[in-house]
Formats: sequence, C-alpha cells, structure tokens
Amino acid sequence: MAFEDNEEKALKDLVAKFPNAVFERKLDLLQQNALFIFQDDWSRLNQIKLHLRGTAFQLRVWESLLKIPMGKLSTYGNLAHSIGSPNASRAVGTAIGSNPVAFLIPCHRVIQSTGVFGGYMWGPTRKAAIIGWESAHTQSKIEM
Repeated sequence: MAFEDNEEKALKDLVAKFPNAVFERKLDLLQQNALFIFQDDWSRLNQIKLHLRGTAFQLRVWESLLKIPMGKLSTYGNLAHSIGSPNASRAVGTAIGSNPVAFLIPCHRVIQSTGVFGGYMWGPTRKAAIIGWESAHTQSKIEM
C-alpha cells in the first residue's frame, strides 16, 4: 500500500517491483478489508494481514512502529531504545525509510528529537497531514 498521485506511475512501479505478476483491477474482500483503516471503526484493523520481506532489523523496527498509538509520536532515538539498540538511531531511520507499506505501518509517527517532522517517503506535506488527521481524530474520540 502506497500513496501515489499518478495512477499510471503507480502501476508502472508495481510492474517494476513484481515483474512476473499478472495485474487485474478488481475490488474484493481483501481490498475492502484494507479500506477499513479509513473508516471510524478501528477495531478491525488487526484483521489486515501483511506479508513483509526485510532484514531481521527492519522487521523489528517495523514491528515497533506498530506499537506507537494513533495520534502519538515517537523519535528515532526512542525507537532505537525500544528495540534494544540505543545507538542505532540512524539505522532505525534507514529501516523506517524502507518501510514498504504506507500508513498501515505508521512510519509517519516518527519525528526527529528536535520536534521537526523530518522526511517521509510520500512527502512531508502528506506526513504533516496524516499526523494532524490522526491527532484530530483521537482528540475528537476522547472529547465525545
């Protein structure tokens, strides 16, 4: 799952990444389940299954991203500490940057220790928008 503004480019990128695949446009239960994340009922998020390929370190980092609650932020250093590698902030940043799944693995929730949002594979404007949307969404749930 990724953010792409150009449908043709998105398909071209998929073909490059999976050259032996056959692509067919359809909407089935798998896609519908993935869309649950954009609805108000977040209770079924755990029904979405991801099959990821990465190094053991990358997988640990991506798994730790899943533990950051929606509407909350963490830093590269805090994430490095959480996986037992306190001196690996840069390596954590590299692993976050190679996260292949937008939004579902919430790499957008990691910022620099200075408070600067930092980079994002799908652009800094989108990262700021997602952080703001999640913050507003969790605030409104609390106030109700």
